[in-house]
Amino acid sequence: YWSEGGDITHIIGKDIVRFHTVYWPSFLMSAKLPLPKQVFGHGFLLNRGEKMSKSLGNVADPMELAERFGVDQLRYFLLSEVTFGNDGSYSAEAIVARSNSDLANSFGNLAQRTLSFIAKNLEGRLPEPAAQHVDSALIATVAEAARTFQDAMADLAPSTAIEAWMRAVFACNAYIDAQAPWTLRKTDPARMEAVLATLYEAIARLAVMIQPVIPASASALLDQMGYDEEKRSYAAIGSGWYAELRASGFILSPPKPLFPRLELPAEE
Repeated sequence: YWSEGGDITHIIGKDIVRFHTVYWPSFLMSAKLPLPKQVFGHGFLLNRGEKMSKSLGNVADPMELAERFGVDQLRYFLLSEVTFGNDGSYSAEAIVARSNSDLANSFGNLAQRTLSFIAKNLEGRLPEPAAQHVDSALIATVAEAARTFQDAMADLAPSTAIEAWMRAVFACNAYIDAQAPWTLRKTDPARMEAVLATLYEAIARLAVMIQPVIPASASALLDQMGYDEEKRSYAAIGSGWYAELRASGFILSPPKPLFPRLELPAEE
Protein backbone atom coordinates (compact mmCIF):
# COMPACT_ATOMS: atom_id res chain seq x y z
CA TYR A 1 0.00 0.00 0.00
CA TRP A 2 3.03 2.30 0.01
CA SER A 3 2.44 5.18 -2.37
CA GLU A 4 4.47 5.33 -5.57
CA GLY A 5 3.97 9.10 -5.77
CA GLY A 6 6.75 10.00 -3.36
CA ASP A 7 4.69 12.78 -1.74
CA ILE A 8 4.15 11.01 1.56
CA THR A 9 3.84 12.28 5.12
CA HIS A 10 4.43 9.37 7.47
CA ILE A 11 2.56 9.86 10.78
CA ILE A 12 3.72 7.58 13.60
CA GLY A 13 3.86 7.45 17.40
CA LYS A 14 6.70 9.32 19.07
CA ASP A 15 8.02 6.20 20.80
CA ILE A 16 8.85 4.48 17.49
CA VAL A 17 10.46 7.40 15.67
CA ARG A 18 13.86 5.68 15.50
CA PHE A 19 12.46 2.63 13.71
CA HIS A 20 10.59 4.73 11.18
CA THR A 21 13.36 7.25 10.47
CA VAL A 22 16.31 4.79 10.34
CA TYR A 23 15.22 1.23 9.59
CA TRP A 24 12.09 1.78 7.51
CA PRO A 25 13.77 4.27 5.10
CA SER A 26 16.60 1.73 4.72
CA PHE A 27 14.10 -0.94 3.71
CA LEU A 28 12.52 1.44 1.21
CA MET A 29 15.87 2.38 -0.30
CA SER A 30 16.89 -1.25 -0.68
CA ALA A 31 13.56 -1.96 -2.43
CA LYS A 32 13.97 1.18 -4.59
CA LEU A 33 10.71 2.61 -3.26
CA PRO A 34 10.16 6.34 -2.59
CA LEU A 35 11.02 7.76 0.81
CA PRO A 36 8.44 9.74 2.80
CA LYS A 37 8.45 13.50 2.34
CA GLN A 38 8.50 13.87 6.12
CA VAL A 39 7.99 11.81 9.25
CA PHE A 40 5.75 13.28 11.93
CA GLY A 41 5.88 11.80 15.42
CA HIS A 42 2.63 12.36 17.30
CA GLY A 43 2.19 12.25 21.05
CA PHE A 44 0.31 9.85 23.30
CA LEU A 45 -3.41 9.89 23.92
CA LEU A 46 -3.80 9.82 27.70
CA ASN A 47 -6.77 8.44 29.61
CA ARG A 48 -7.54 11.13 32.21
CA GLY A 49 -3.90 12.19 32.13
CA GLU A 50 -2.45 8.66 32.43
CA LYS A 51 -0.68 6.73 29.70
CA MET A 52 -2.81 3.78 28.64
CA SER A 53 -1.41 0.36 29.41
CA LYS A 54 -2.71 -3.17 29.84
CA SER A 55 -1.23 -3.39 33.33
CA LEU A 56 -3.21 -0.34 34.50
CA GLY A 57 -6.36 -1.65 32.82
CA ASN A 58 -7.17 1.76 31.33
CA VAL A 59 -6.86 1.00 27.62
CA ALA A 60 -9.67 2.65 25.67
CA ASP A 61 -11.72 0.77 23.09
CA PRO A 62 -12.13 3.20 20.17
CA MET A 63 -15.12 1.32 18.80
CA GLU A 64 -16.89 1.61 22.15
CA LEU A 65 -16.13 5.34 22.34
CA ALA A 66 -17.39 5.88 18.79
CA GLU A 67 -20.60 3.98 19.47
CA ARG A 68 -21.16 5.83 22.71
CA PHE A 69 -20.48 9.39 21.60
CA GLY A 70 -20.77 9.23 17.79
CA VAL A 71 -17.97 8.88 15.25
CA ASP A 72 -18.02 12.53 14.17
CA GLN A 73 -18.23 13.79 17.74
CA LEU A 74 -15.23 11.65 18.76
CA ARG A 75 -13.22 12.74 15.70
CA TYR A 76 -14.02 16.37 16.42
CA PHE A 77 -12.96 16.10 20.04
CA LEU A 78 -9.65 14.41 19.33
CA LEU A 79 -8.70 16.72 16.45
CA SER A 80 -9.70 19.89 18.29
CA GLU A 81 -8.53 19.03 21.79
CA VAL A 82 -5.19 17.34 21.08
CA THR A 83 -2.41 19.43 19.52
CA PHE A 84 -0.49 17.27 17.05
CA GLY A 85 3.02 16.65 18.33
CA ASN A 86 2.03 16.83 22.00
CA ASP A 87 0.38 14.40 24.36
CA GLY A 88 -3.34 14.85 24.81
CA SER A 89 -5.80 13.70 27.42
CA TYR A 90 -9.40 12.63 27.05
CA SER A 91 -12.29 11.80 29.35
CA ALA A 92 -15.98 11.16 28.85
CA GLU A 93 -16.77 14.51 30.48
CA ALA A 94 -14.42 16.37 28.13
CA ILE A 95 -15.87 14.70 25.01
CA VAL A 96 -19.44 15.52 26.07
CA ALA A 97 -18.57 19.13 26.97
CA ARG A 98 -16.72 19.84 23.71
CA SER A 99 -19.35 18.20 21.51
CA ASN A 100 -22.25 19.97 23.17
CA SER A 101 -20.49 23.35 23.20
CA ASP A 102 -19.06 23.47 19.68
CA LEU A 103 -21.22 21.12 17.63
CA ALA A 104 -24.67 21.09 19.25
CA ASN A 105 -24.88 24.62 20.73
CA SER A 106 -22.80 26.60 18.23
CA PHE A 107 -22.72 25.12 14.73
CA GLY A 108 -25.68 22.77 14.99
CA ASN A 109 -27.93 25.43 16.50
CA LEU A 110 -26.84 27.98 13.87
CA ALA A 111 -27.79 25.64 11.04
CA GLN A 112 -30.98 24.41 12.70
CA ARG A 113 -32.51 27.79 13.48
CA THR A 114 -31.56 29.30 10.11
CA LEU A 115 -32.84 26.43 7.98
CA SER A 116 -35.94 25.91 10.14
CA PHE A 117 -36.78 29.61 9.79
CA ILE A 118 -36.51 29.39 6.00
CA ALA A 119 -38.55 26.19 5.82
CA LYS A 120 -41.30 27.67 8.01
CA ASN A 121 -41.49 31.30 6.92
CA LEU A 122 -40.63 30.96 3.23
CA GLU A 123 -42.16 27.50 2.80
CA GLY A 124 -38.73 26.19 1.89
CA ARG A 125 -38.11 28.67 -0.91
CA LEU A 126 -34.54 29.88 -0.86
CA PRO A 127 -34.36 33.56 0.19
CA GLU A 128 -33.52 36.25 -2.32
CA PRO A 129 -30.17 37.94 -1.71
CA ALA A 130 -29.76 41.70 -1.75
CA ALA A 131 -29.12 43.35 -5.14
CA GLN A 132 -25.76 44.44 -3.74
CA HIS A 133 -23.99 42.14 -1.32
CA VAL A 134 -24.21 44.43 1.70
CA ASP A 135 -23.32 41.55 4.00
CA SER A 136 -20.07 40.65 2.23
CA ALA A 137 -18.07 41.16 5.45
CA LEU A 138 -19.48 37.96 6.96
CA ILE A 139 -18.74 35.93 3.82
CA ALA A 140 -15.23 37.41 3.77
CA THR A 141 -14.76 36.31 7.39
CA VAL A 142 -15.79 32.75 6.51
CA ALA A 143 -13.57 32.75 3.41
CA GLU A 144 -10.58 33.91 5.46
CA ALA A 145 -11.27 31.13 7.98
CA ALA A 146 -11.27 28.62 5.11
CA ARG A 147 -7.83 29.80 3.98
CA THR A 148 -6.49 29.55 7.53
CA PHE A 149 -8.10 26.11 7.88
CA GLN A 150 -6.39 24.79 4.74
CA ASP A 151 -3.00 26.20 5.73
CA ALA A 152 -3.22 24.73 9.23
CA MET A 153 -4.23 21.29 7.96
CA ALA A 154 -1.31 21.34 5.52
CA ASP A 155 0.95 22.10 8.51
CA LEU A 156 -0.51 19.12 10.42
CA ALA A 157 -2.21 21.44 12.91
CA PRO A 158 -5.89 20.36 12.91
CA SER A 159 -6.58 21.97 16.29
CA THR A 160 -5.50 25.34 14.86
CA ALA A 161 -7.67 24.73 11.79
CA ILE A 162 -10.71 24.00 13.96
CA GLU A 163 -10.08 27.16 16.01
CA ALA A 164 -10.30 29.19 12.79
CA TRP A 165 -13.52 27.39 11.84
CA MET A 166 -15.05 28.07 15.26
CA ARG A 167 -14.25 31.78 14.99
CA ALA A 168 -16.28 31.84 11.76
CA VAL A 169 -19.12 29.94 13.45
CA PHE A 170 -19.16 32.51 16.26
CA ALA A 171 -19.21 35.33 13.70
CA CYS A 172 -22.27 33.79 12.04
CA ASN A 173 -24.05 33.40 15.37
CA ALA A 174 -23.28 37.02 16.24
CA TYR A 175 -24.61 38.07 12.82
CA ILE A 176 -27.94 36.28 13.14
CA ASP A 177 -28.43 37.62 16.66
CA ALA A 178 -27.65 41.19 15.54
CA GLN A 179 -29.77 41.07 12.38
CA ALA A 180 -32.70 39.26 14.08
CA PRO A 181 -34.54 37.96 10.98
CA TRP A 182 -37.52 37.04 13.20
CA THR A 183 -38.00 40.77 13.80
CA LEU A 184 -37.31 41.73 10.17
CA ARG A 185 -40.07 39.34 9.11
CA LYS A 186 -42.59 41.93 10.30
CA THR A 187 -40.71 45.15 9.57
CA ASP A 188 -38.59 44.52 6.45
CA PRO A 189 -39.22 41.20 4.64
CA ALA A 190 -36.76 41.99 1.83
CA ARG A 191 -33.97 42.62 4.32
CA MET A 192 -34.95 39.43 6.15
CA GLU A 193 -34.43 37.44 2.94
CA ALA A 194 -31.06 39.08 2.30
CA VAL A 195 -29.90 38.14 5.81
CA LEU A 196 -31.10 34.56 5.41
CA ALA A 197 -29.43 34.24 2.00
CA THR A 198 -26.14 35.40 3.51
CA LEU A 199 -26.47 32.88 6.34
CA TYR A 200 -27.37 30.07 3.92
CA GLU A 201 -24.21 30.69 1.93
CA ALA A 202 -22.06 31.03 5.06
CA ILE A 203 -23.39 27.81 6.62
CA ALA A 204 -22.69 25.87 3.42
CA ARG A 205 -19.12 27.21 3.38
CA LEU A 206 -18.67 26.20 7.02
CA ALA A 207 -19.95 22.70 6.26
CA VAL A 208 -17.59 22.28 3.30
CA MET A 209 -14.70 23.54 5.42
CA ILE A 210 -15.25 21.12 8.30
CA GLN A 211 -15.84 18.03 6.11
CA PRO A 212 -12.43 16.43 6.89
CA VAL A 213 -13.23 16.52 10.62
CA ILE A 214 -16.94 15.56 10.72
CA PRO A 215 -17.55 14.02 7.28
CA ALA A 216 -20.88 12.30 7.95
CA SER A 217 -22.51 15.29 9.67
CA ALA A 218 -21.19 17.83 7.14
CA SER A 219 -22.39 15.69 4.23
CA ALA A 220 -25.83 15.27 5.81
CA LEU A 221 -26.16 19.04 6.24
CA LEU A 222 -25.05 19.78 2.67
CA ASP A 223 -27.51 17.15 1.42
CA GLN A 224 -30.33 18.90 3.28
CA MET A 225 -29.26 22.21 1.77
CA GLY A 226 -29.27 20.85 -1.79
CA TYR A 227 -25.57 21.49 -2.23
CA ASP A 228 -24.18 19.61 -5.25
CA GLU A 229 -21.69 16.89 -4.27
CA GLU A 230 -19.37 17.88 -7.12
CA LYS A 231 -19.01 21.39 -5.67
CA ARG A 232 -18.09 20.42 -2.13
CA SER A 233 -14.53 21.67 -2.39
CA TYR A 234 -12.72 24.83 -1.37
CA ALA A 235 -12.14 25.76 -5.01
CA ALA A 236 -15.80 25.47 -6.05
CA ILE A 237 -17.58 26.94 -3.05
CA GLY A 238 -17.52 30.55 -4.21
CA SER A 239 -18.58 29.76 -7.77
CA GLY A 240 -22.16 31.08 -7.79
CA TRP A 241 -23.74 27.86 -6.58
CA TYR A 242 -26.39 29.67 -4.52
CA ALA A 243 -27.83 31.53 -7.53
CA GLU A 244 -27.88 28.27 -9.49
CA LEU A 245 -29.64 26.45 -6.66
CA ARG A 246 -32.28 29.19 -6.37
CA ALA A 247 -32.85 29.17 -10.12
CA SER A 248 -33.39 25.40 -10.05
CA GLY A 249 -36.44 25.87 -7.81
CA PHE A 250 -34.96 23.87 -4.93
CA ILE A 251 -37.28 23.64 -1.91
CA LEU A 252 -35.72 23.23 1.53
CA SER A 253 -37.41 20.62 3.70
CA PRO A 254 -37.67 21.12 7.48
CA PRO A 255 -34.17 20.20 8.69
CA LYS A 256 -33.28 17.40 11.03
CA PRO A 257 -31.03 18.22 14.01
CA LEU A 258 -27.43 17.30 13.28
CA PHE A 259 -25.98 16.94 16.76
CA PRO A 260 -28.20 15.68 19.58
CA ARG A 261 -26.87 16.79 22.95
CA LEU A 262 -24.77 14.16 24.66
CA GLU A 263 -25.45 13.20 28.25
CA LEU A 264 -23.28 11.42 30.79
CA PRO A 265 -24.71 8.51 32.78
CA ALA A 266 -25.47 9.48 36.37
CA GLU A 267 -22.61 7.36 37.74
CA GLU A 268 -20.08 9.43 35.77
